[in-house]
Amino acid sequence: MAPVIMGNPDRPELGEELTNSFCATDPDIARVFARTTFLSDSRKDLETVTVPTLILECEQDVIAPREVGAYVHAAVPGSQLVTLDAVGHCPQLSAPEATASAVRAFLTSGVR
Repeated sequence: MAPVIMGNPDRPELGEELTNSFCATDPDIARVFARTTFLSDSRKDLETVTVPTLILECEQDVIAPREVGAYVHAAVPGSQLVTLDAVGHCPQLSAPEATASAVRAFLTSGVR
């Protein structure tokens, strides 16, 4: 599943890195994470967010398509949505420079 989540078939080392990360995770922790991730629905909580919020999305992501970013952005008051020129669900691995740059720009923008 990791290569699909990573979404960069031309860079198989990224899928391998994510696979290794998944395999190194304690199974009890992974079970709790999976249950929370796949069985929770916290959409109603988004409108209650009161802190400056940066939403990062990738151009192509099989886990969270662009509609998800648009939804979260519309639901979180005052949020900022940035679409990275990246593919997959883990831009911190596939596009670390772009991810760091977007976070840095958000943190230094004076958003309050």
